[in-house]
Amino acid sequence: MRIRSSSKIFRFMKTHMTQELKEKLNRIKAVIFDGDGVFFTGRVFVSPETGEAMKERSHVDGQGISLLRGIGLRVAIISGEKTGFLERIGEKLNSLPSVKDGTWPPVGIFTGHQAGQKVDIIQNWLDECGIKWEECAAMGDDLADLQILEKVGFPAAPAQAETIIKEICDFVAPREGGDGAIRDLSNLILEAKGIDVGSLKLR
Repeated sequence: MRIRSSSKIFRFMKTHMTQELKEKLNRIKAVIFDGDGVFFTGRVFVSPETGEAMKERSHVDGQGISLLRGIGLRVAIISGEKTGFLERIGEKLNSLPSVKDGTWPPVGIFTGHQAGQKVDIIQNWLDECGIKWEECAAMGDDLADLQILEKVGFPAAPAQAETIIKEICDFVAPREGGDGAIRDLSNLILEAKGIDVGSLKLR
């Protein structure tokens, strides 16, 4: 297990962009996101008739995913739940014009996989993409994400992540999961790679 002093965690300040971090980010070819607590806020509206009725997310994070896809990075979202929320988001993300014309590869959507299965699922996806773990960034917020975060080249967390997660991460976003954390990581990757956001096709 990687242990990092919390004083060394990078919190999206340009003055702290060390050469080591920049080199790590420049190697990134794929980014993996957890579902609840990263893509969604983790808060749900519960109906007594149907159970979970609504989840909360930010369009800012959707734009962040588009930025990553716009520079050719592979993106996957993995969750232990199989409630239909992520599946529907995946359908939307993978029906964009840039996917249909072959400019962007589809986002990998993996649901219903618990902590012990997540590494194997992502390993298979990476093998299909021809990408190594050290060429991945991942963002997670709790124990179910720990194994993946320990394997990737650039582990990251949203602001509200548990301390055990933050302590092994290279980057803690200033914003919370489902409310801008994905965009924060996307901005960081683009900054490190020296990419002009205005030059990208985002749909």
